[in-house]
Amino acid sequence: MKAWVIEKNSSLTIEGSSNINEFTCDVKQYMNQDTLVFFTDDKGKRLVFQRSALTVEVSQFDCHHKFITADLRKTLKYQQYPNMKIHFISMEDPTAVNQGHGVKGIVDIELAGIVRRMELVYTVSNQHDKYIDLTGSRQMHFSDFKLEPPKKMAGLIKINEDILVKVQLKFRKIA
Repeated sequence: MKAWVIEKNSSLTIEGSSNINEFTCDVKQYMNQDTLVFFTDDKGKRLVFQRSALTVEVSQFDCHHKFITADLRKTLKYQQYPNMKIHFISMEDPTAVNQGHGVKGIVDIELAGIVRRMELVYTVSNQHDKYIDLTGSRQMHFSDFKLEPPKKMAGLIKINEDILVKVQLKFRKIA
């Protein structure tokens, strides 16, 4: 078994748009001390994670405008489901590729009580003996999690269904 600790300077960003403008909501600092525990499969090319998740408090999302922030949190049902979780299932071994190359990973994203399995492609951007950085993104839809995008002013302002979720993960190898 091997393990990585998720560093505080990891971040998560949601980019979206409405019929009048674009918005960005982010969590700039990861406040938990989560550890991803994994083993390498028998071929040595894939990591298989064991009960490993990244937990993000929905109330930590900041859209840099209080009304948009409040709408996003309400849409994500943060009072009923205060956490978003990204459960790591498997990933191609990022230590086996050169920097700048992509590795595929499978995650279960848990949001507003709904879990969806998705593939993410990460770029290995920094790799040292003790650290590894992975950056990835995925186009999603509010409806993937049975959510309806917010509307304002009797429907005059409508948030579009598509969102782009970006993760910048910084890990410290501990085992």
